Amino acid sequence: MTYSEFLFSQLFMNHIQNNITRYNEVEYDLIFSEILRHHELFLISDENIDTQSEYDCIVDYLEKNVSLIK
Repeated sequence: MTYSEFLFSQLFMNHIQNNITRYNEVEYDLIFSEILRHHELFLISDENIDTQSEYDCIVDYLEKNVSLIK
């Protein structure tokens, strides 16, 4: 696991623990594939830019793409 993957996974879990999302009730053994999928999507997303820190880019991606349930 690279640092980028680790950071993304930690921020992803933090995001779903602190927000109401469709992933809140997903079991840990099933969430892993979703984290990997979102990491791949993040890498090609508009939020992955060089003018911000990787941390901030990931947070932006999560806020925009791991949507809250209303």
